[in-house]
This record gives sequence, C-alpha cells and structure tokens, in this order.
Amino acid sequence: MRRKTSNLERYMFFFGRLYPLNFAFKLTVSECLEEARIKDALTRLSRRHPIIFAHQEYTEGKKMDMVFPDEPPLPVSHIAEESEWQRILLGCMAKEFKPLEGPFFTLDYRYTENHTELFFTFQHGASDGIAAVYVISDFLKIYQEMEIAIPDVPVMPVLYDVLLAEVDEEMKKRPEPGWKSEPPPAGHPFEMPPHKVSDYFLRTYELSREGTAHLGAEAKKNGQTVHSWLGALILKASADIFGKEGMERTIQCPVDFRQYIQEEYRTLAGVHNGIVKVKVDCALELPAAAQRIKEGIQESRTGYKDIEEYYQWRDSFDSVPDPESLMMDFTVDPVDFDFSFSNLGRTAILEDYRGLKVLDFYGPIFTAVNGETVIGVNTTNGELKMSIIFDKNIPKAPGYRALAGQIREILHSFES
Repeated sequence: MRRKTSNLERYMFFFGRLYPLNFAFKLTVSECLEEARIKDALTRLSRRHPIIFAHQEYTEGKKMDMVFPDEPPLPVSHIAEESEWQRILLGCMAKEFKPLEGPFFTLDYRYTENHTELFFTFQHGASDGIAAVYVISDFLKIYQEMEIAIPDVPVMPVLYDVLLAEVDEEMKKRPEPGWKSEPPPAGHPFEMPPHKVSDYFLRTYELSREGTAHLGAEAKKNGQTVHSWLGALILKASADIFGKEGMERTIQCPVDFRQYIQEEYRTLAGVHNGIVKVKVDCALELPAAAQRIKEGIQESRTGYKDIEEYYQWRDSFDSVPDPESLMMDFTVDPVDFDFSFSNLGRTAILEDYRGLKVLDFYGPIFTAVNGETVIGVNTTNGELKMSIIFDKNIPKAPGYRALAGQIREILHSFES
C-alpha cells in the first residue's frame, strides 16, 4: 500500500539526512524478553502503526510516496555494552534513518540481571512523543498477548486528512498566506552534506511518587498545571543564569493537535503536534510567571491559531519542481527561546502488562539540533522523569550545564 508523502514527512525525513531528527525512550521491564517474540510482536505492531515501518519512494518527476511494505522490516538489535544506559541511548539516537529504505524507528535492548532495558528510537517525521508512547504500550500488550485494535485500513493518513469536520471547514475559510501565490523556484543541483551528529550533554532526573504528588499539589494549589508551574521554575532559573541578556525569557512548548482530529486516529503513530512560544517576565514572582506560561499557551490555541500554519503548509510542495533543492536553501531559524519544554504529562504506559512490570520509563529525549536545548518530561505510574540535552559545543553550554544543576535542586525540593 502507498499514499502521498506529506510535506511535513518530506521535510523531516530530508533534514534527518543532514543530522539526526530523532527522539528516544528507555524503559526497563521485569523479565528477560525473547528476541523471537520481540520480532513477532513488531510484525503484528506494524498492522496498527504502519508509518514507522514505511519508506519513501520517488514517483513521477520529483513527487514522492510513502510505501507500506507487506513484510515490514524488523529493526531489532541486542546490546552487550555494559556502560550507563544514558550513553547507550545517545548512541541509539545518533543513527541516521534512511528514508528511501526505512523503517523510521529502531528497538535496541540489553539484559540487566533478570530485567530487560528497551531503547526505542523514532525519526520525528514519523511520530511525535505521545504517539510513540502509544506505540511502546501497544508493543508491550502484543508481547504479552493482550488485545489491541487493528485499523481496517492500515495506512495512517496525514494530519489534515483526519481533522474533525468543523476544524477542516474552518481552516478552508481562512485566507491563504501570500507566499502560496508566489511562483515556485526552479530546481537546482546540490550536494548532500554528510550526516553530522553533535556531541551531546545529557542529564536525566526522576521524582519519587511522593515528590511527584507534592509537585502536582503545589501547582494545583496555585491554580496551575504541572507544565506551567515546573516550566516557570526552570525558566526563572534560566533567567538567573542568562539574565544579563534581559529578564524577559522565552519558553518553547509543543502543543498537541489530537483534540482537532477524529478520535479513531488519536492513538496511532504519526505527527500531530505544533510549537508555540511564550515570553515571560522572569522578574515576576513564581505564580505570576507560571500564569503567564499557562495563559500564553491558551492564547496560542484560541481560534485554532496553533494549527492554522500547519494546515496552510499542507500542499505547499505540490507545484515545486524539486522540493529537496528548495529545502537545501532554507536558513536555520535563530534560537530565540531558552529551552524547548516537551512535557507529555501522564503517559499511557501501564504499570503491569499481564505480569510484565514496567520498572522505569524515561523520555522523550530528543537530539537537540541547531543550537537548541530540550527538556523532556513524562509522568508514568505516578513518577516524573525528566531530561535536559544540548550540544556541548554551543556557546551557551556552560550556562546550560549550570541550569542542569539547578533543575536537580528544583526537583529535590519536592522530595522533602
């Protein structure tokens, strides 16, 4: 089976050839999983989440399809290395996914005593963080012979094909931006630079159930979400470090578009998120700073503003003779935010899959690219896990190392 490649997929898979546009999760389960059963589970998983098993193929001219093979590739590797798991995860995240070959994820595993550590890595053009969690949960269900739903048509449509009718109708009323009426540029030859992997600083954190409950209670007492409260704490800590640039700081937050799409597609692999940025005066007291983050995100979502640009971009490559040569001319956006705060909230991962227990779950941990710093958060079975990652060679690396230490102090304050 096949369908047209969406613009977002084409963009993300193309730039993934220049540097890894990946993210990963690490989880530990209570038994030693068998590779044969892992592969069998992945084969069955491909019928529910086909996009991560797919590959791209050129058709007429420079047009491109997504191809969903009848016999999916099974990218499973056993790891014998005994170093810390964070080092192993960074190695998994550094890989180059080849879009004309596929697939767009890998599963690496190793045994530790009587447990298995699983490292799931996803190319971000095929999945967002929430979708990846559903993929992982479904994998564990299949491995343990639990029931999952299989779609009648196992090809995940793109975002704008599965919007709720009222959202789609409203988007069609919006005026198209001026750039869509400009003549497309002619294609030109170019050389693809070699795939480049940064030297990453990664630190991970965890909060106990008691500490996580304390954080949630404090946020709620102040009328905030965990996202706005914790985000404000870290942003104010960042302002203390980078304050010579000004106390007005910016937090970048992914926002989930699942509320805009048909319910049957909300738990399938795909990319259903956008980005918003909120400026905050970090000279404000903590409650006011947190309120600004909360309100800023809400403002960006009013009247479908958050999804409008993504919708308008849906067909912008259709008349371009050579989209890849066009993309090679794109400039890198400046890093105009302190950090990207990717908080999945409470995940769909269960504590027990028919006797197979989940002992920990870290992620999403992203390959921070083009000078950005990314903080990933999830809350699973009552425990919060967090990470910070950035390129050690960016000019502000010493400041972000200091921020990594401040995050540890912030989280520790909720354990008492």
